[in-house]
Amino acid sequence: MINSVNILDHISLTVSDMDRSLAFYCDLLGMKEVERHRLEGETISKMCGKPEVVMQVIRLEAPDTPGIELDLQQYVVPEGSVSTAQLGDVAHSHFCFGVPDVWASYNELKSKGVEFISEPVSFDLGWAIVHVVFFKDPDGFILELVQEPYEMKEKSD
Repeated sequence: MINSVNILDHISLTVSDMDRSLAFYCDLLGMKEVERHRLEGETISKMCGKPEVVMQVIRLEAPDTPGIELDLQQYVVPEGSVSTAQLGDVAHSHFCFGVPDVWASYNELKSKGVEFISEPVSFDLGWAIVHVVFFKDPDGFILELVQEPYEMKEKSD
């Protein structure tokens, strides 16, 4: 039995076009490339459970969370199909980026052609108000923006 997970090492996202995804995640969202490598041969094929895998991997970090990496991976061989999983589907996932102002980020990204699920919404958690919005990357993968820090509410005695 596994004793405990002690760190979050990385999150991985399969993309169809590495250059297009780098433009989105780095140029548009502001992430920074920290490493790149090509994986091929018996070891990666065994790990993936697929024959003759060739994979290009580029690791990114957000400026204020070094050490938590986002791996963009493109299967050069075999080319994968595009997932149709959507929010609410079992085995679908999303991850969230913190931004100082959700509305400003929404307006800027929308003006640059980024597709959003809705406009930002706010959740009153009692102790704070959290501003969030879902949007899509170039392959249709759902991402989230959350305003950090949260809008803290006054404590009532």
